[in-house]
Amino acid sequence: MASASGCETVDFQDFEPGSVALIRRGTCPFQTKVENAVAAGAIGVVIMNEGTDRRTDAFLGTLRQPAAIPVVGISYEHGHSLDIAGRTDGATVRLAVNAVTEKRRSRNVLANAPAGSDGSLIVVGAHLDSVLEGPGINDNGSGAAAVLEAALRLVREPTRARGRVRFAFWGAEEQGLVGSRHHVDSLSEDDRRHIVLYINLDMVSSPNFVRFVQGSVATDHAPVAIARRELVADFRQHSLTVEERAGSRYGSDDISFSEKGIPTVGLYTGASGLKSESQAGVFGGVAGRPYDPCYHRACDTIDNVNREVLEQNTRALLSALDALVSEIP
Repeated sequence: MASASGCETVDFQDFEPGSVALIRRGTCPFQTKVENAVAAGAIGVVIMNEGTDRRTDAFLGTLRQPAAIPVVGISYEHGHSLDIAGRTDGATVRLAVNAVTEKRRSRNVLANAPAGSDGSLIVVGAHLDSVLEGPGINDNGSGAAAVLEAALRLVREPTRARGRVRFAFWGAEEQGLVGSRHHVDSLSEDDRRHIVLYINLDMVSSPNFVRFVQGSVATDHAPVAIARRELVADFRQHSLTVEERAGSRYGSDDISFSEKGIPTVGLYTGASGLKSESQAGVFGGVAGRPYDPCYHRACDTIDNVNREVLEQNTRALLSALDALVSEIP
């Protein structure tokens, strides 16, 4: 199970300043865990993997801001061997990090539908980058492909969008949502107020998929209600099961918008999480296995996508966009 270790300042109430903090991965961003450790006086942070299936090995993580102290990720087994809970002799840790902190150039690609409008704006986005370990075809070539296809179909009938949709392809999501954060932060308050909804597509063709519709659930906010209604309706119209999830932040570029008070909705088919027995009974696939067994791995190639579910998500996205530009003033 995911761990809340280090997510709250109270987790460090007995921490001895000048020590290295051992924290278990899970629940909250790495940035939160590291900042809490720094505030408690840690001189280094070791984050051990969760110990669940597919989350046992040493790993690489990303921080939104560089840490003033060394931070490393290690395997669950190694972390468990260092766990000094209940011990009185403590443990000696020598922590050395050979790393370079430097600025790199990244780009976002943005396109507005023809015939610009000063009215409400819907932003649809997906990140373009991948991790070093993998080609990134499902994560997130699939989301980028769905957004691009939606843009291509709408441009053939420009009156459908009426300048109300911005298509966004974000850079450096895997490095801490850098591209989408930069875009949202650079907007004026007036420009941000015009954005009534952000729709995120990140991993929408996982081989052992579940069709997730996730994001804000405020029924008094018309764009959110319309988007969720149309996404779910399109799946059901084609006799396809869908699972709805509530929440405003799911660890992708949606966070950049929700942090600024912009409602978000997203399509998603799963990453390293394990498919449950009940999900396998409804969606098919294999229970107890990851939604995407190649998540952040070298095998995330073109052979790692479910093309049928990719088309289903793209069709549902178009249905939602049609309704949004028709019903929102």
